[in-house]
Amino acid sequence: MKRASCPSCGAPVVFRAATSLYVVCDFCRSTLLRSGEDLQNIGRMAELLEDSSPIRIGSEGRFRQRHFAVIGRIQLQYESGVWNEWHILFDDGRSAWLAEASGELIVSAQVAVRDPLPAFATLAPEMPVTLDGRRFIVTDLATARCIAGEGELPFRVAAGYDVNTADLRGNDRFVTIDYSETPPLVFVGQSVAFSDLQLDKLRDVQQQSAAAVRQVAARALKCPHCAAALTIHSPSTESIGCESCGSIIGVENEHLSLLSRAAQALREVPWLPLGSEGQLRGNDWRVIGFMRRSSSSGGSDGSWSEYLLYNVQEGFAWLIEYQGHWNLARSLPNPPVVSRGEAKFTHAGREFRLFNHGEAEVIYVVGEFYWRVTVGERCVVDDYICPPLLLSREVNEREATWSQAEYLEPGELCAAFGIKTPPPPRREVYANQPNPLVETHRQTCRLFWKLVLAATLVQLAFTFLLASELVLRQRVVLSAQNEEATLTSQEFVLESRVRALLVRHQTSVANNWLSVNTTLVEKNTGEAHLGQQEISHYKGVEDGESWSEGSPADELVFRSVPAGTYQLLVEYELGSDNSDSVVDTIEVIRNPTGWSNYVLLLIFLAVFPLLSRWRRNSFEARRWRESDLGDDARGDGDED
Repeated sequence: MKRASCPSCGAPVVFRAATSLYVVCDFCRSTLLRSGEDLQNIGRMAELLEDSSPIRIGSEGRFRQRHFAVIGRIQLQYESGVWNEWHILFDDGRSAWLAEASGELIVSAQVAVRDPLPAFATLAPEMPVTLDGRRFIVTDLATARCIAGEGELPFRVAAGYDVNTADLRGNDRFVTIDYSETPPLVFVGQSVAFSDLQLDKLRDVQQQSAAAVRQVAARALKCPHCAAALTIHSPSTESIGCESCGSIIGVENEHLSLLSRAAQALREVPWLPLGSEGQLRGNDWRVIGFMRRSSSSGGSDGSWSEYLLYNVQEGFAWLIEYQGHWNLARSLPNPPVVSRGEAKFTHAGREFRLFNHGEAEVIYVVGEFYWRVTVGERCVVDDYICPPLLLSREVNEREATWSQAEYLEPGELCAAFGIKTPPPPRREVYANQPNPLVETHRQTCRLFWKLVLAATLVQLAFTFLLASELVLRQRVVLSAQNEEATLTSQEFVLESRVRALLVRHQTSVANNWLSVNTTLVEKNTGEAHLGQQEISHYKGVEDGESWSEGSPADELVFRSVPAGTYQLLVEYELGSDNSDSVVDTIEVIRNPTGWSNYVLLLIFLAVFPLLSRWRRNSFEARRWRESDLGDDARGDGDED
C-alpha cells in the first residue's frame, strides 16, 4: 500500500494495488498518474452519473471464499443504459472486475487467449465463437461510451471515448471482448448473485433496516410534452412512458428529452398499479413499468402484459400476464446453448420442449424502463417449457437474451402486493401452467400398487396357507366301439364342509368331441350335485400352418359341499368323428386355488389409474392445442 498527497489539492490518496497506475482524487476529481514515487496530475475526471448501486469504493465481499475490497470504478453508458465496472482487489494482491448491469453481477479477470479474435463488425447475436477450444455464443453487442471513473484503476480512463464490446456466454462462463485496444482484451468470469458475494460496507446501509435498504428515493420531474408529473424510482431508468400523453421520454442525468410521441391507440390501466410494493418469493419489489406486447405465431395473434419490478440489490424482474395466467421472470445468467428451431434440450437437469416460436412487438408502454424502449420494438421469441418453468429466448439485431419464468398462482400475487381487485380470469391452459392432475394421478398410481400388493398377498395366502388337497385321481379308457359309458368312481371322504370342490377331466380327445355328465353323490344321504360338460378338440395342418380349436381338458366346481363320503357318477358320450380311444384322467381337488377373482380385481383396480391418466393427458392436450407447433412437439414423455 502506497500513500501520497494529491499534487492538486493536497488530499491524501492511497494505492492499494500494485497494478494500479492511476487514482482519482476523491476531493478534487483530479486523475493522478503514478510514476515511481511521484504523482502527476493529468487532468480532471468528469462527474459520475447518479445511480442506485449499493456498492461503493471501500465495500468488501467474498468470491470463491476469497476476500476482496472495491478500490475503483469505471462508469459506461450504452444504448440500453448505464453499467458500472468495479475494480476489486483480493488479499493476495490479484485484481479483477465486478460488472454491475441491469441487476446482474459478473466477476471477471483479464486472460490471454491463443485463438485469433473475430473482428467486431463480423459478430452477430447467437453466433458461435471458439476460444481456446471452448465454444461460446454471442449474446450482446454494444458500443459504450465511458462516462467517468473513480478510485484506483490499472489504466487511464477519460470521459467521452467509445468502446465496442461483445459479450459471450457458454460453459457457465461469461466472456467480454473489449475492442478498445489492439489486439482486443478478453475478460472471462461468471455471473454471481448479490447475496453470494457477502458484500459489506455498502452505501448508506450501515444504520438502515433491511427493508429500508431496498427503498429508492424517488425523483419528481415533468413530461416535456404535456407537463404531466413523472416520478422516477430507479436511477437506472433510461426511459419512461408518460401516462397522460403516451410520449416515451429518455432520461439522462435528470434531464428529460422527448424520444418520440407514441401514437398509442391503447389506453390501459394496469391491474397492478405502478408504484405498488410487495414481497414476492423472498424479495421486496416495486412495480415501476408496464408494457403490452403482441406476437404473431402460427397464424394466430395474441397480446400480453409485462410489469417491470425493481429491487436495489436484486435488480430487475418481470411479472408477465397472459389470459389471466401469471409468471415471474428473471434474466438467465447461464443460458443454454440451443440451435434455432431445436425441438428440445436439457438445462439444469430438466428437459425443456419448444412450445412457441414467433415475433413479439411492443404496442404500449407506461412507466420506467432500464433501456430505451420504443413502441414497435420487435424481436424473435422462442418459448421452451418444463412446467412450472418457461425459458424464453429473445433475439434482435444487437443481442440475444434468455429469461427463466416460473408460474404464479393469482392468489399468491394478490397476497404479495395486497391487491383487492380480482385478477383477470384465467382462460384455457397456459404454456407452463402446472398440471393439477399430475399429483392426483401419481397418488392414484401409488394407491393402485398398494392395493395390488395387498390383493397379491391375500391370493398367495390362499394358495400356500389354505392349500388345496387332491382327494381323488382315477383314470378311465373310453373305446370308440362303446360310444356311451358310465363310471362310478372310488369313494372319497370330505371331513368338513368345503367351500369349493373342483372336478377336472384331462382327456386325450383329438379331432373329436366328448359329452360328460358328472354327478357328485353323498353315499349315506343320497344328496346329489349335477354338472354337465362338453369337451371338444380339433387340430391339423393347413397350407403349412398348424391350427388348433378347443381343448382336451375341462373342469367344473361344486360350491359349499357338506362333509361326507362321496362318489362320482360319470356318464360319457363319445363322438364318432374319430375312431381312436380316449383316456380321461379324473381329478377331484378340495378347496382349489382360484385366480379368476384375483384377475378380475386387478382389472377393476386398473380402471382408476387409467381414468386418472386420461384426465391428466386431457389437460396436456389442451395445453398443446395452444402451441403453434401442435401435438407434434409434445413427444411421448409421460411418466407415471
